[in-house]
Amino acid sequence: MTDRSRNLAILGLQWGDEGKGKLVDLLSARFRHVVRFQGGNNAGHTVVVDGQSIALHQVPSGALHPECFLVVGSGVLLNLEVFRQELDLLTQRGVSVFGRMLISEKAHLILPHHIALDQWREGSAGTNKIGTTGRGIGPAYEMKAARMGVRMGDLKHPETLIERISTGYEEVRILLGSAAPLPSIETITAQLMDYAKPLLSLIGDTQTHLWNANAKGEPILFEGAQATLLDIDHGTYPFVTSSNCSIGGLFAGTGLSHKALGHVLGVAKAYTTRVGAGPMPSELLDATGDRLRSVGREFGTTTGRPRRCGWFDAPITRHAVRTNGVDGLGVMKLDVLDGFDEIGLVVGYRDGMGGRVSQLPSCAQDWLELQPEIKMFKGWSQPTRGVRNFDQLPAEARSYLAALSDAAEAPIAYLSTGPDREEGFVWPEHFLTGLI
Repeated sequence: MTDRSRNLAILGLQWGDEGKGKLVDLLSARFRHVVRFQGGNNAGHTVVVDGQSIALHQVPSGALHPECFLVVGSGVLLNLEVFRQELDLLTQRGVSVFGRMLISEKAHLILPHHIALDQWREGSAGTNKIGTTGRGIGPAYEMKAARMGVRMGDLKHPETLIERISTGYEEVRILLGSAAPLPSIETITAQLMDYAKPLLSLIGDTQTHLWNANAKGEPILFEGAQATLLDIDHGTYPFVTSSNCSIGGLFAGTGLSHKALGHVLGVAKAYTTRVGAGPMPSELLDATGDRLRSVGREFGTTTGRPRRCGWFDAPITRHAVRTNGVDGLGVMKLDVLDGFDEIGLVVGYRDGMGGRVSQLPSCAQDWLELQPEIKMFKGWSQPTRGVRNFDQLPAEARSYLAALSDAAEAPIAYLSTGPDREEGFVWPEHFLTGLI
């Protein structure tokens, strides 16, 4: 790398599920600290090692590298029951994070009434269905903004927990009535303290920890959850998550300034997927979309829901590249496109009058009339699965990737040709050279 900071952010450029976990896992060994800075257990990163799949939802993906120190930042939401289950599963695989993890005392907790409210809204009684995971993420962030949240640091003061929980709890109880019976506050408090007991020593001041690490020149890897098109400000609102999962969320969720960041690696699949409701102009509601879903195993890490699939959408990716200041693309799952006679690339949109649309709409209604402008490329018969060298790529695949890079306005830095750690390579002469 250059004389810029060695710190690196890895962010999603589509609607999530791009394969960020693989890149975090690949790169973690070169970084002293791996930081998760926003989101909750609605996100999931899958890492495949020696054919074994490991799904991580709240623990930073650097967990599999024992030399990495793990940081859960203040922008994260934690469901302690799920967090404990995840730590137990890692322990069963011989991976321990105790002694090398710090959880922000400012990180907020997901509580049973948040989950109940989320599921009520998405269920038959709700009127605001947007296809959430039902994990309580939105309501927890709402109560954070309304100053009714409960933070990890509050667990060190159990005598105040009932008071901290009660305001938000009572609002939900009044709203839902008998539609969703809730545990008593006393039960919730007792459960929280039970889950938290082995974690209390891990709670601390992550902002100062990261300030000191950065001042000492210890390299930091920042791991984004979800992706830019799900960002509450810069995504396809209202069909988005409840946090800033683009570059701004990194600074808010860690307390570091922009000067601490050296490079941004943006991650996108070689095609496009989305889970839940909301606009997706590139979606293929035919056998081609079914094939992408089947071959790519496009089912949610957290929910198991089938993902909507379509060709690579350059307009949304270009929007994300510009929003995040992306230095290079990590293009994932190229091998899923093996064997297609033709491969599409969405290079733009047309409105209802046939006019070219140059910017992404800000209102959901304005997306409805958009039609994708698709450029077709000749497919390749030679498989790319497991290819580890640029020169081994079929000529047709190189042509497609060059067009993808040009349309997204960012150079390719890494290409994944399969789910395992060893399947893929750094693109020639880009900033990741020497890191993987």
